[in-house]
Amino acid sequence: MHKYFKLLLLLLAISFTAYLIVILDLLLLYEIFIDIILILTLWGAIGLLAVTIIEIFKHKQLPNTLLSITFIILTGSYILTYAIRNGAFAGPKYLDAAFLDDRSRMDLTLYENGKFVIYSNWLFGEDQYAGTYQLKGDTIVFDKYPVLGNDFISKEILINCTEKKIYFRKNKDGIYDESFYYFQID
Repeated sequence: MHKYFKLLLLLLAISFTAYLIVILDLLLLYEIFIDIILILTLWGAIGLLAVTIIEIFKHKQLPNTLLSITFIILTGSYILTYAIRNGAFAGPKYLDAAFLDDRSRMDLTLYENGKFVIYSNWLFGEDQYAGTYQLKGDTIVFDKYPVLGNDFISKEILINCTEKKIYFRKNKDGIYDESFYYFQID
């Protein structure tokens, strides 16, 4: 039984390390390979967890205390990091929206406390942008500009509730471009 549990800890540690590398963009050039390692080790860890639970009930013997504490700390760290990264402690959501094109995706989440998070995903990685915003009628005003490190999204974006869209680029005449650039509200 201990061999399964030690292997479970090893796979969980590798998976958590891969997850940290991905979210911190440490090896951006090799991120696709890190993602594969992350997925395979996480699946393996879930499978070994099931085998370990069966072995515990079969032999009616728990793993030693040090291994159990290590498992609890590692699993707790993984879950807490995932929860923080995905806004579990940011408060109630005000709005979720997504921008899709052929090669990338951006997810915008606005929270009731005036904070926002934008995840910009593409084939080889993900960037996270966070900050604060103010809502003025149907206009979202970001406190920091440029929002994404470039001028792709304006400082002010317009919510169109009837079409469930958020327009984020203005034409030269100052009117929002409704032909292409928009977030689709979930």
